[in-house]
Amino acid sequence: MTLIADAAPLRRFLTHAAQRVRMIALVEGAAAGLFVAFALALLGVPQRGTLLSALLVALLCAVIGAVARLAMTSAARANVAQLVERRAPSCRNLVITADELVQERGPGTDSGRASAPPLVSALVCREALRVVRTLDLRALFPARKALIALGTGAALVALSASRDAEPLRAASNAVRSVIAPNVPRIDEVSVTITPPVYSGRAVLSVRDTSRIEALAGSRVALHVRGLADSLLVETLRGAQRIAPTSTGEFRINLPADVDGFISLVPLLVNGAAGSARLLGVTVIPDAPPRVRIVTPGRDLFLRDSLAVIDLTVESDDDFGLALLQLRYTKVAGSGERFTFDEGTVPLTITRTSARSWKATGRLALAMLTLTAGDMVVYRAVATDRRPGSPTTESDAFIAEIIAPGGDAAAGFAIDPEQERYAVSQAMVVLKTERLIARMGSMPADSVLAASMELAVEQRKVRAEFVFMMGGELLDERGHEGHLDDLGEEAEAEAEDDILAGRLENQGRAALMRAIRSMSRASTALNVAQLTNALASEKSALAQLELAFSRARIILRALAEREALDLTRRLSGDLGDARTSQRAVATPEVDARTAALRKALSELAMIAGDASAIDTQRAALDLLAQQLLRTDPSFEPLQSVSTLVASAATGSDRDARVQLERAVTALAGLLRASLPAARPSAPSLDVSRLRGALKDARHRSPAATAPGSSR
Repeated sequence: MTLIADAAPLRRFLTHAAQRVRMIALVEGAAAGLFVAFALALLGVPQRGTLLSALLVALLCAVIGAVARLAMTSAARANVAQLVERRAPSCRNLVITADELVQERGPGTDSGRASAPPLVSALVCREALRVVRTLDLRALFPARKALIALGTGAALVALSASRDAEPLRAASNAVRSVIAPNVPRIDEVSVTITPPVYSGRAVLSVRDTSRIEALAGSRVALHVRGLADSLLVETLRGAQRIAPTSTGEFRINLPADVDGFISLVPLLVNGAAGSARLLGVTVIPDAPPRVRIVTPGRDLFLRDSLAVIDLTVESDDDFGLALLQLRYTKVAGSGERFTFDEGTVPLTITRTSARSWKATGRLALAMLTLTAGDMVVYRAVATDRRPGSPTTESDAFIAEIIAPGGDAAAGFAIDPEQERYAVSQAMVVLKTERLIARMGSMPADSVLAASMELAVEQRKVRAEFVFMMGGELLDERGHEGHLDDLGEEAEAEAEDDILAGRLENQGRAALMRAIRSMSRASTALNVAQLTNALASEKSALAQLELAFSRARIILRALAEREALDLTRRLSGDLGDARTSQRAVATPEVDARTAALRKALSELAMIAGDASAIDTQRAALDLLAQQLLRTDPSFEPLQSVSTLVASAATGSDRDARVQLERAVTALAGLLRASLPAARPSAPSLDVSRLRGALKDARHRSPAATAPGSSR
C-alpha cells in the first residue's frame, strides 16, 4: 500500500516532465521551420507581392519542423526519468530505479520476472519522491532559448514578407542576380497617393498593388525598384521611357484625372525586356454639392406685392461646402423690353457638419417694388471647397404678382405646364455684359465654359424666331410709335393694301438680319470672343425692336392642300411597274463588343494550350492592357484584366487557373451584353395538329362530361 501511495505522485512528476519536453521540442521544430521559410524567401519562393502565399509557406515549414523535432525526441521522452537524472545528478539514480520498480509493480507486468521485495521498493519510491519534490521542472528543462528562436524566426518571416528592410532587400536582390543574371525585372513598386488639400484626406502609401484608387485631382507617385537600365511607362496618354536615379531606382509622378492603367516594363541596354507590371487606375470623381429649397418648394402666385416668403434651404457635399447663397432675379416689363435685376437674400446658416448645411431666410417682396404682372425667380446655389469648381443650382421657383383679370374663371383650369418665363434676347445681352465684367477674375477655361453656355441660350432665342418665320411681317407706313401702342383699327384699314401687296416687307427683312446677327453672336460665344458677340447681340436686339414696332402686322402663312390630278389616272405603262428594291443596311458593329470578342478568342487559345503559357506571357500583358483600354471605368472588366496580368507573372499552374477564370468572366460579360434571343415559333404542322385536337375535344361531348378520363 505504501508503494502505491508513493508511486502516483512520482508518476505525475514524470508525466509533467514528459509534457514539458514535448512542448520544448515543438517550439524548437517550429523555429527551425521558420528559419527555413526565411531562407526560401531570400531565394524568391514564393514570388514577391503574394503575402498570403508567403504566410502559408511559413506556416507549412513551421508545422513540418515541429513534427520532425517531435519524432526525433520520441525516444528521449519515453525515458524521461533518465533526462531528469541527467539534468539533476543529486538524484543518484533514485528516480530511474523508482520508475523501473513502479513499472514492475504496475498492472500488466510479467509475473515471472524477478522483482525487489516490497519493503525495498517502498523505501526506494519514498526516497525518490522526496528528491523530486525539491526539483523545479522549469529549471530542469528551460524553454527560454526555444521561445527566443521562435520569435526570431517569426520576425524574419514577417520581415521577408513585408520587404521593408534594406539589408534583406539587398540580400534578396543579390541571390536573384546570381540565379537569373542579365534578366530585367521589377522587384517592388511603391505607390504614394497624395489627395488634394481641400479633401482633408491623408497621404496613402501602398506596395505591390494591382489597382490604384485615387480621388480626382490627386497626384500618384510611383517608386520602382528592380534590375533595369530604363523603364517603359505606358498610360492612356502614351508611352515614355524613364531613366533611373543615382540610386538605381525609378520615380514616376502622374496625375489622377481619368480611369486607365499604368504599364511598367523593365528594359536593358541590349534591348532585353522583362515581364510587365500592370496597375489599374480608378479615379473617384468629386461629386458636385446637392442643394434644394425645402420651403416653400413650389411656385407662388400672389395678389399682395408686400408679402414675405419664408425660405428653408438644405445643402450637402461629399467633402465639404464653401458657399451657400439664395439668389433671385426680378423680372419686370413685357416683350423685348424686359428688365432683369438680380440680388441675394440674406441667409442664417446652421452648419451641422462641414459637409451638411441648413439655412433659413426671408424674401420681402416689398423691397423689390413689384407691380402687377411682375415676378421674382429665386434659386439656391452652393459651391464645394474644390478650387475652381462651378456652382450648383437648385430648382428655380417663382413668385408672381397676379395681374387684374389674370385669375381663371370658375370651372376653368390653367395649364400647369405653362412656361414660367421666356429666354429673351435682352437677357442674353445682359448676361454677356456681366460675363465681360467679371472675366478678369475667372480662369480661362471657366470663361470659355460660361461663354459656351451663353451660346446655347443664344441659339434657343434664334430657334424661336426662326420658328416664327413661318408667318409674314408687313410694314404699315405712316405710323411711328411703341409696340404697346399697336392699334387694331389702323391694321384693319390697311388690310386692302396688305392683300394687294403694296406694302414693303421690311419687318421680315429686319427679322432675317436679327437671326443672322444671332448666328454671328453664337459663333463668337463658342470661342469666347465676348466683345464681338456683344456687338452682334445688340445688333440683333435692335433689329428685333424694329421688326416688332407698332406698324408691324403678322400674317400667318396658310399651306395649300395637295390634290390628286384625276386626269392622269390609268395613263401609265404597266411595263414600267416593278418591285422597289432597297439596299440592305449594314449593321453597325459595336467596337466594345468586337474588342471583347477578340480578347476572348485569344485568351481561350492561350488557356487551351498549357505548353504555350510560358511563351505567351508578353501577349498576356498586352491583352491585359487592351482590356483596360476598352473600358477603364467598368469594374468587372478591371477584374478580368487583373486576372490576366496575374497569369502573365505567375507560375504555370496558377496561370492556367487564372486564365480559366478570366475566360469564364469575359464570356459572361459578353453574354450579358447580347440581346435576348427570340423564342422559336412552332412549326405549321404542329400548329395544325394542336388546332385539330382542340376542335375534336370541343366537338366531343364526352370530353367535357364529369368523370371523363380523356
